[in-house]
Amino acid sequence: MSTARQLIKYAGTLALFLCSSQCCLAFVPTTSTYSPSINTHTFATSRTSTTTTATKLNLFSNFQNKPNAKAEPIAEPGIGEAGCALPSPSGINMLPESQQTVIFVAIYAGLAVGTYLLSSLLSTATLQYEWIQSWKYTWPLLGAIYAAAGVTHFTLEEEYVNIYPANKAWGFWSLPGSPQFHVQWTGVAELLGGLGLLIGGAYDAFASVYTQFPNVLTPAGIGSDSAAALMLLTLVVTPANIYMYTHGAKLPMKTPEGEPGPEIPVAGHAIRGVMQVVLLALLYQMGEGTFDSIANGVFGCPTC
Repeated sequence: MSTARQLIKYAGTLALFLCSSQCCLAFVPTTSTYSPSINTHTFATSRTSTTTTATKLNLFSNFQNKPNAKAEPIAEPGIGEAGCALPSPSGINMLPESQQTVIFVAIYAGLAVGTYLLSSLLSTATLQYEWIQSWKYTWPLLGAIYAAAGVTHFTLEEEYVNIYPANKAWGFWSLPGSPQFHVQWTGVAELLGGLGLLIGGAYDAFASVYTQFPNVLTPAGIGSDSAAALMLLTLVVTPANIYMYTHGAKLPMKTPEGEPGPEIPVAGHAIRGVMQVVLLALLYQMGEGTFDSIANGVFGCPTC
């Protein structure tokens, strides 16, 4: 009988020793498991030496719903600065920064060349074809698109902030002011420029030939001034479009169903680039009088 008690005592001591290991979560026998007549002096001593460890043991610890440490949010491609640091569909943001800078400059150069060529073609065609002269009266309707886009800079501000280039994008991008500030002021500029273009277009289409257009900046009139301003504004916000291409920034970030927004394929960006050339060429044609006035140093105002 004493031998059995000794075995039980040694077994209990061994169990405590094993359970003191950090990787062990086992049932720890207590003195109440045995008969009151068992000598528990050695067992109690061993138990006391491991009180700190033993109190951490819990048979049901693996089954309790304990709060986990707050995990870092998983970056979603095209959403936020972290998401735009992931490989984009174009893969350009994975290139060395020097190559990214060259691509950025090349895109602007392509837009400039394309705009010049198309604008020259439109100038020649306008003089040769009467239907193009009539079509030109509809160009100021682009003002409605700009005005509507300006409003969305406030109703969808978070979406536009997402496509604002991150600091040091392409290895050089850095502007004072927050992304929200730039989204807001460009929204106001688009709204005012769009309305000005619509007003100038209405004067051009419906006012008599001898009606003097209201001046804002130059004698060319509010329509021409607004078109010139919108052309320059389009060039100013172009980095956001380039950022979508090079870094995969999404607009919108989410679908109405809450799913991640669609990724624009490289072909889609190419199509948008062509459309931007057309837009810039039309704006230049409408604002050419303003550019000529500025080049000649001729300015006007409503009270002149």
